[in-house]
Amino acid sequence: MDAAPDTLGPALFAVADPSRRALLHRLAQGPATSGQLAELLPMSRPAVSQHLRVLADAGLLCTTVRGRQHWHELATARLSEIERWVHTLVDTWTAAPVLSQRRHRDSGAAWTRP
Repeated sequence: MDAAPDTLGPALFAVADPSRRALLHRLAQGPATSGQLAELLPMSRPAVSQHLRVLADAGLLCTTVRGRQHWHELATARLSEIERWVHTLVDTWTAAPVLSQRRHRDSGAAWTRP
């Protein structure tokens, strides 16, 4: 695997939170200021700033200061690492022997084997 799960831990932790996923979804549409991002979530600006810090520390966004505004945008390298890791995991799972059809059916998994 390109990126070991140990190095992806902070990024996986960051995307586990629904508020941070909402921020990432917005940033996928283009850069935004802290104020614009704060309007998306029903929480205080300091709370949004904490979420942005977690995303930045995980390498999922970068911030540029212009005057008094902080502009945030996606840092896609870490997202690409997560994507590669997930694809490798799915490829490994797809190639693995199956104990029974019941195992897959009972797991409630959204993935289906080709």
